[in-house]
Amino acid sequence: MIHTRQREAILEVLNEVGRPVTRDEILSLGRKKIARLGSATVDRTIREMTANFQIIGVEFPGQPKRYELPAASAHPHFICRSCERVFDLPVAMQLPDVVAPKGFEVTGGEVIYSGRCPDCAKKC
Repeated sequence: MIHTRQREAILEVLNEVGRPVTRDEILSLGRKKIARLGSATVDRTIREMTANFQIIGVEFPGQPKRYELPAASAHPHFICRSCERVFDLPVAMQLPDVVAPKGFEVTGGEVIYSGRCPDCAKKC
């Protein structure tokens, strides 16, 4: 994979925010680094970086897909119900073994907590 300014900008954005972000957030924050960063370029770069496991796509019910850097271990996420931002919780965890009904194949799991982030809690 070719190393480009666009890839570098996306990696910088993910490093700096330190939480899972949407494609639109990546584009907006990336444009602060490269003013003419294009929407199609961000889409293509995210697709390539996800395919090469440089970044990971995470999905939450009722939320747009978000992207984050690979973590050393599985970890839960926190969704702010006020601003809808998603945060990593700094807790290493082991998902429990699940016995699925006959014919089902479990391929993953996600633990999600919700509430208000510090910014939104201050506003209340």
